Amino acid sequence: MNALGMVEVCGFTTSICCADIAAKAADVKIIALDKNKPAAGDSAEVPLIMNVKMEGSVAAVEMAVQAASAYAKEKNLFVTSHIIPRPGNGTEKMAFLSDVGRDRWVSDAKVKEEPVVKMPKAEEIPEVKPEEKDEVKVATTPEEASEPKKRGRKPKPKA
Repeated sequence: MNALGMVEVCGFTTSICCADIAAKAADVKIIALDKNKPAAGDSAEVPLIMNVKMEGSVAAVEMAVQAASAYAKEKNLFVTSHIIPRPGNGTEKMAFLSDVGRDRWVSDAKVKEEPVVKMPKAEEIPEVKPEEKDEVKVATTPEEASEPKKRGRKPKPKA
């Protein structure tokens, strides 16, 4: 790992948005999301602090952390951020730990895997020929305008 970047924000949605912004701003890989409660607990304005962790080159991580932090500051949900260039082995192992997705509700649920849809090869797709289109006839006389259009409907009987 070249560099480890962390951005701590208030709220789960903010952390997802920050991860998205960071990944789009630079060539970084989002490696984990961590959650913890602030000191004020449930009485806090936002009762969940999220940590977005990313890895990449030092320059890319700096750019990604800066972009994610700017978004969180704009929303007044920024807590702190930090970059560790060339983290040690112990730090690197800790970076990949994540509490998100490991709570008892998720571990008890059985996740269904969606079937994989295989796309046919180009030569397997049948050629579709365009059908000949009917010409549109414009009524030129009052008699032609009163005739029912031929669209497969039965004309109404005249009274």
